[in-house]
Amino acid sequence: MMKQLSILAVGGLFAIGCGDDGSPAHNDAPVKMDAPVKMDAPPNPAPPALGTQVDRMGRPAISTALNHSFDSLASTRGAAKDAYNQDGNVASWVDPDPTHKPYVAEFMKNLGVLDALDIGQKDTGGNVIGKCGNQFGYNGSLLGGGSATAQSYALLATALADDRLTLETSKTTCTKYLAVEQSILSGGAIPVNSCGGRAPSYDVIDISYSALTLGAAGFGSGGTVPLVVDGVDAHADASDSAFPFLGPPHTP
Repeated sequence: MMKQLSILAVGGLFAIGCGDDGSPAHNDAPVKMDAPVKMDAPPNPAPPALGTQVDRMGRPAISTALNHSFDSLASTRGAAKDAYNQDGNVASWVDPDPTHKPYVAEFMKNLGVLDALDIGQKDTGGNVIGKCGNQFGYNGSLLGGGSATAQSYALLATALADDRLTLETSKTTCTKYLAVEQSILSGGAIPVNSCGGRAPSYDVIDISYSALTLGAAGFGSGGTVPLVVDGVDAHADASDSAFPFLGPPHTP
């Protein structure tokens, strides 16, 4: 605007100094400009250079639960988890060759341990529901089952090693953690009725451990409430719809 006013003012000076009779020229017609003068906006700053990858957190607790989790030495556990978190080569995450990046093979071993934790577990009616092979994805089946083979845990291990959440953007509600992955594991038998992803209200730890130990039997109230819990409740001030989604920092 300042630039446009300056041009108008200069035009007025020329009108005053260029009258035919030496007197100031009088011209009531407005000064026209072919196009408005636009001020150039400052250029956008260059994006910051990315540093070394130190973590990846698509699905919380997966590396904690399945990556060298039962090693006797803390040093080997820590080194393995650091290597997993810092690996930015996405193709290696699901590489089944243990001589390359043995995440899938390592996850398979630990899935077997977690699957066995519920052996002998009974429901409220006294019925035994805990056993090996009831884990989601066991033998390529959402509900598990069948005889044990060397590849019984391969499907779920591959899905979890690919540490990225899947989101269904056509859905307008987000109410269920891993909703898209569950539909894929079921071969489409379970429809995708939620956007999936990871909302602040999801208790992802309880859901993960319930699915990895008890499978379908690990969820009550119509298959929505996880039964294997860590005793840590969600914060009441988290929101799935109102920015900034998380409440203020909690003080001790």
